[in-house]
Amino acid sequence: MGPGRGRVLVVDDDPISMAAIKAVLEPDGYRIDSARGGREALAEIAVRRPDCVVLDYAMPEMTGLEVVRALRDLGDQTPVIMFSAKSDSYDKTAGYASGADIYIGKDEDPVVLRAAVGRILKQHQASPSRIEAGGLVLDSSTWSCEVDGREVRLPRRLFTLLQALTSQPGCVVRKEQLVYQVWGVNSDVYNRAVDNSIVELRKLLGDPSGQPRFIHTVRGVGYKFQGSR
Repeated sequence: MGPGRGRVLVVDDDPISMAAIKAVLEPDGYRIDSARGGREALAEIAVRRPDCVVLDYAMPEMTGLEVVRALRDLGDQTPVIMFSAKSDSYDKTAGYASGADIYIGKDEDPVVLRAAVGRILKQHQASPSRIEAGGLVLDSSTWSCEVDGREVRLPRRLFTLLQALTSQPGCVVRKEQLVYQVWGVNSDVYNRAVDNSIVELRKLLGDPSGQPRFIHTVRGVGYKFQGSR
């Protein structure tokens, strides 16, 4: 998504941090809205439908983790970048577990945040809104998935993983590439997490590894999508 076309909601109770984030993102021409707390953020998201949310972790009244959980519980898959001073491995794990797409520490170079926002918005623009292959229908405009007419409810992580595979049908996608595309530029997730997520995804799609219909393993390299009937 090009500059000036993406709407970003910045959520932080610290006005200095808020100003710093805006200063990093504004040169790229994004429309930037702001919220000073979790409840205000949820109201803004419901009304303005941002393309991406940059969210602080530690806020009074409602933490960033609680905001993400509330969104995902409502079925809202708006991309969330957790941007926090709490950046040890425990906090990052909690952030990803809550449903955040990318976790970045405030002690990192601001260009990392800029790159993360750009990647999410570019991915949103570049991905076809609807893919149909061999009985599978994946529609990113409604965040819906069907297999042979049966609705399959996918968590955002698995939906994004399936998007990454279906965007290159018949091509092998390396595990390292999937880590980048699904967990982000600042991810601590390793290759085993990809394998575990593929197991979850196959189970939900009804796609057994022994006789794969959609997701094929290329041992030692990665996976490829092939929508066979």
